[in-house]
Amino acid sequence: MNIRNEIIAKAESFPGIKAGVVLLENLMNAPSYKAIERNGEILGACSADQKPTVTEWPAAAKSAVILGLRHPEDKPELDWWDRGNTKGNRELMKISDALKDWLKAEHGINAVPLPYHVERGGLFLKDAAVLAGLGIIGRSNLFLHPEWGPRIRLRAILVEEELEPTGPLEGFSPCETCGDFCQAACPQNSFSTGKYHRPSCMQQLDIDKADSKPDAKAIGEEAVSKPVTRFCRECELACPVGT
Repeated sequence: MNIRNEIIAKAESFPGIKAGVVLLENLMNAPSYKAIERNGEILGACSADQKPTVTEWPAAAKSAVILGLRHPEDKPELDWWDRGNTKGNRELMKISDALKDWLKAEHGINAVPLPYHVERGGLFLKDAAVLAGLGIIGRSNLFLHPEWGPRIRLRAILVEEELEPTGPLEGFSPCETCGDFCQAACPQNSFSTGKYHRPSCMQQLDIDKADSKPDAKAIGEEAVSKPVTRFCRECELACPVGT
């Protein structure tokens, strides 16, 4: 087994994880990075009250391992925002750290788990996941995995090794014959122009934030008075792709 396949096998030994590999030189040519070159704007920036601690990319980094965590409909708490993060993100962070430690111990290879947000030192995860062969970006602007559909959460690890890329995926284009269930489900009519309109979607996220309230399920056994935000998933849950 070569080192790339060994890394993927190790990553996928964790429950509910799929993994792929992309070369950083290929990722820098992805659509989101080209958009930044054109207008200088980073889309999806974190809110102003979250002061970023920027992670520097190591100069020796050549590849990125992209992790996808399954987020089934019956576990909504994985995406609920509490104490500055989500349960799903915390799980991905633990797995990322475990992979970093394993790579160093077993192969002497340095790796750096990245933050979620681009402006904190992360990368464009949907673009990276497409290039890594984990799926496509649908008309809903959601990332679609062939098995799980949009019910997946992403994270990345930089690796100081040039690994053979695993993608992109071919023969998977479910939106071509879809009935646009995602568009019909949107409470803010974010597809009224015929394509995804981010400002309309953000209006719903602001509504969700304003409706934050405590919920013990999001934080574990012990109930506390911290607010929990349950972000809208209507377009995601309406998607017929995957389970």
